[in-house]
Amino acid sequence: MWLATPRPTSVSVRAGSTALVGRDVEVSAIVKILLRRPAAVLIEGEPGMGRSRLLEELAGRREFASARVLSGACQPMREPFPFGPVLEALRSAGDRPLGPLSPVAGVLRPLLPELAESLPPQPEPLADPCAERHRQFRAVRELLIACGPALVLIDDLQWADEGTRDLLRFLAAAMPAELAVVAAYRTGSPSGHGAGIPFRTPPNVQTARVTLGPLDLDAVGKLAEELLDLPRVSAPFTAKLHESTAGIPFVVEETLRALRDAAGRLPIGEVLGDRLLESLEVPISLREAITERLDALPEPAVRLARAAAVLAVPSEPAVIGELACLDGDALRTALLSTLDGGVLGELGGDRYGFRHPLARKAVYDTISGPERTLLHSRAIKVLAEQPAPPLTLLANHSRAAGRTGQWRHYAEAAADEAIAHGDTSRAIDLLQSVLAEAGLGEDDVARLATKLSQVALRGFRPDVIETLERILEDLTDLRPSVRGTIRLSLGMLLVRTIGRLGRGRVEVEKAITELVDEPELAARGINLLAQPIDGLTPLSWHEVWMDRAREVFDRIEDPELRLALLGDRISTQAHIGDGSAWTEFTELADQGGGVAERVQLARMWCNLADAQSWAGHLARAEKLVTEGIRRATDAGALYAAGLAQGTRVRLDWVRGDWSGLAEATEQLRDGYPDLGPIVMECSLVLGGLAAVRGEFAAAQRHLTAASVHAPEHGPIPVVLSAAGVLIRVLLATDDVDGACAAADNAVAAARRKGVWVWAAALVPAAAEAYTRAGRWSEADAVVEEFARGVDGKDSPVSRVALLAGRAILLDARGKHPAAATVFDEAAAGYEALPMPYQAIGARERAALCRLTAGRLTAGRLDAGDRKAIEELAAAAEAYERLGATRDAGRCRHLLREHGAWAPSQRGRRGYGQELSPRELEVARMLSDGRTNREIADGLFLSPRTVEQHVAKVLRKLGARSRTDVARRMTTYAPAAADR
Repeated sequence: MWLATPRPTSVSVRAGSTALVGRDVEVSAIVKILLRRPAAVLIEGEPGMGRSRLLEELAGRREFASARVLSGACQPMREPFPFGPVLEALRSAGDRPLGPLSPVAGVLRPLLPELAESLPPQPEPLADPCAERHRQFRAVRELLIACGPALVLIDDLQWADEGTRDLLRFLAAAMPAELAVVAAYRTGSPSGHGAGIPFRTPPNVQTARVTLGPLDLDAVGKLAEELLDLPRVSAPFTAKLHESTAGIPFVVEETLRALRDAAGRLPIGEVLGDRLLESLEVPISLREAITERLDALPEPAVRLARAAAVLAVPSEPAVIGELACLDGDALRTALLSTLDGGVLGELGGDRYGFRHPLARKAVYDTISGPERTLLHSRAIKVLAEQPAPPLTLLANHSRAAGRTGQWRHYAEAAADEAIAHGDTSRAIDLLQSVLAEAGLGEDDVARLATKLSQVALRGFRPDVIETLERILEDLTDLRPSVRGTIRLSLGMLLVRTIGRLGRGRVEVEKAITELVDEPELAARGINLLAQPIDGLTPLSWHEVWMDRAREVFDRIEDPELRLALLGDRISTQAHIGDGSAWTEFTELADQGGGVAERVQLARMWCNLADAQSWAGHLARAEKLVTEGIRRATDAGALYAAGLAQGTRVRLDWVRGDWSGLAEATEQLRDGYPDLGPIVMECSLVLGGLAAVRGEFAAAQRHLTAASVHAPEHGPIPVVLSAAGVLIRVLLATDDVDGACAAADNAVAAARRKGVWVWAAALVPAAAEAYTRAGRWSEADAVVEEFARGVDGKDSPVSRVALLAGRAILLDARGKHPAAATVFDEAAAGYEALPMPYQAIGARERAALCRLTAGRLTAGRLDAGDRKAIEELAAAAEAYERLGATRDAGRCRHLLREHGAWAPSQRGRRGYGQELSPRELEVARMLSDGRTNREIADGLFLSPRTVEQHVAKVLRKLGARSRTDVARRMTTYAPAAADR
């Protein structure tokens, strides 16, 4: 963790200022004050909080375009120039004509040669220095009056000399009427000047004091997107970046620049980890800032700061002092110096340390090699004597001190402690680090690899797969039971990895044969092969392993393993539609026990939530997934928690809770980029959401990631559901052949798997495709085969989907009244689940069936037809509320086709500069980056009509371009009548 490495040759380019983020509230408040001159604003903040960047933003604001903007900054010089920042600001005052000036202004000629032509002749100097200085102050004030409306920006006021301070006090006491001043200064400066900022103004001056604090999570994320040139960054990346930089803007920027510069050498990816941060070089500007503060400290304070850098974690003063050989008054004095100098900070609980890792690293890099070794060795002694020795820290210090034997001992002990407390990630990191070192004996490797293989199953780390593969390849003399244990975990991890399902099952079968002397471990492998949800292996093959799992269950004594087998059996039975599974679960007593048992209980809740959600027991699934995530998080069952979060976003999708769902799903997917089940489930949800918005290309891209074209690699419920969405997307674009091809592929997968309850989303869509293509036999066959496959199964959604499939067949054969009745039954069933999008779709189809039947029989609209029209209009409104804009547009288009739309007798409302409801729809789609063609398809309008709407949207919003619409829509508030 602390090992120093030579710095590589590098070039870091700063391409100007970044966008100001996270300061909208402050900027708005400051601008409001400055427009009411005379005005004075003080901006304060700790180093790195962005005071200078805020002044730069104010200088470029359009509100001050008609005023002179004059900028100056104080410099940390040993002998500063008198009035330096004010004179620097006034140098540019002559860029436009000045107002009248009295002879006293001539005194500024030697100080401002740039304005010599605009100033009166220089008067004779006065004999009294005090009188001369007073005349200079009066001249500065008069020049500012002659400037007319002016904004003066002074930066780094903490470094101002006494002459500048006196001048500012003079100006503040009688400010020119058209002057606004903004002064920024650093708090926490060792100079101590912060408390004496020279700005006391009379009551007629508008004043404000703004304190800049750290950026919040959203602002840090936006800054990361800009500096890394990414469309978005993941929530875990943002959270880690915020934590490691304390939200300090300067540190955030420098860390991001270091990440960007390291892109060719380091795998940045989507998650920012401790190891990646530790690999970064401290940026030069940040290193210089830290070194400058360190140089200003007395020697004992420097020793204390370096001791804190070696400890690396916030520590009590006595611990840091013991490492620095300081105590009593010397320790207190040194600690106060580091705090006043902005090197260390109080981090809560009487603990002190660095606010962010790069500051610690900058100080650590100032320590010589021999001194580091000495400090780390001393840290081992200090920490080992504590009542509860911090094992992980002891391992780190032992490694940094070169004590290899101690490091291995403490690292393994820390891993055991982490396993016992459910800290899965820490345990994996520690075990991996020891196994990566050379010189271990085979017995040590076997012991450590066994621990790693077992704890790895609680989480998902692709790097563990490589470690286990290497061990199996290198150590050919391992005992069969050890080899089987490691291979079993390897197979289980491979099964979870995208595209490695088949190989994972092969490894598990091999492991079972190697574990003949370890029946309980073999039972875990048998249990895994009994799970049918993934791939195209037929249910009948899995049922053989289910029988074997039942046979070994009664011989198992280990309570954890019994829970694992029982939980998997219950969830598997629920998945394939066996209603006894739920009864068995409800009769199961909630068991306590240690971490291992709690992990298995959490897995049971999470896996059963998934099964119940696919069956259509959505209320059950909602309760299960909420409790399951809580249990899994508490027990450190990270893999189960991740899977349950995938179930959660899919539940929100089918239940119609779509607000913010796309963003949440993208974040979840990005957090587990290698974990196949989560990636595929999230891709299904994203594909479904894109489809209802009419974003068909994006929908197909997401559905491909859901393994819709490669069912052998994915969870079959996800694959078949994705196929249902894909078929509807292709039918919406009149690609009937493509829809039938997708149906053929998915129906073949369902037949081969033999679990028809997972085909509830597929069958109605496949029936629609086949009937559109005139393939009547295939349409009838898939619906009837589905009916036989779900008969007697505990799957409410399958019963409703069967109604929808049969209604589609009736409608296609022209039996419209009968089809309408069955569609109504399906709608009621979907509403009861609830699955609102499918329910609205069934209501829409029922209404269309009635309209078609009425036209065929009477050729005109009767009372029944008018009721159907009302139902179709209601469907359009329901789609709109849900967020299915394309479906709403289709319903309105169908209403026009049936002659059901008529203009209001009161005349069309005039919206003036407000957006009409249709223009609001167009504006929202423009904000999503949709083209005119995509908007036309989504709203069922002609391209010409869309062009007209787009032009009106741009004009009414005052947007300069289509891309500017998104920004302006964030603040647009429609009139109450439109909401």
